[in-house]
Amino acid sequence: MSEAQIPEAIDFLAEIRTRNLPLTDEQAAQAARFAHLLHRENKTQNLTRILGVSEFIEGHLLDVMELFQLPTLGKRVLDIGSGSGVPGLLAASIDLDPSRVWFLSESESHKAEYLQRASEELQLARVSTFSQRAEAVVAAVRPDTVIARAVGTVDKIASWIFECSTWNNLVLFKSRGWEEEWAEAQKTRFGKKLTVSHAHEYSAGEKYRVLISLKRK
Repeated sequence: MSEAQIPEAIDFLAEIRTRNLPLTDEQAAQAARFAHLLHRENKTQNLTRILGVSEFIEGHLLDVMELFQLPTLGKRVLDIGSGSGVPGLLAASIDLDPSRVWFLSESESHKAEYLQRASEELQLARVSTFSQRAEAVVAAVRPDTVIARAVGTVDKIASWIFECSTWNNLVLFKSRGWEEEWAEAQKTRFGKKLTVSHAHEYSAGEKYRVLISLKRK
């Protein structure tokens, strides 16, 4: 994808409107701005393989929209391994709850710098970015909800955050094969300490997805 081929925010906005997604005008505009920033930054550093207007919507935006369907989503949300900004930064961009704050944890400094710049360009006052490992960030910000997409297995993520006592909601973006992963997790030290409180199934394009909410036993 050359510089000329990087879609503009207006390209993403037009496609969002064409699909009649349940977003306000401001949410749609913010999602489109985020998409353009992500594609622009991807020319500098490898943030995502999901590139293109339709691909962004089906591979990123639809996932994040489903996050707000969860009854378990709290008010202090920590996104572990934020990387490209999906799900955390994109979620913060379209969040309609003025009382919710978002924390982005990304150990790679170049990615963390991008997240900070993007949050400033999107004028997101309720977002804080940390260029630290998850263990340090969770202790510092004391979230009630932790979210993660494609950063590790259940027991691996739990090992990073379990010492923090404030959270009781771990939300994971999963797809087919989740049942097998959960069965294996329950054999591990941290997996044995968690239980599924909610499972939200949906489709993103033609792909099956499920949002899993875990809580402590």
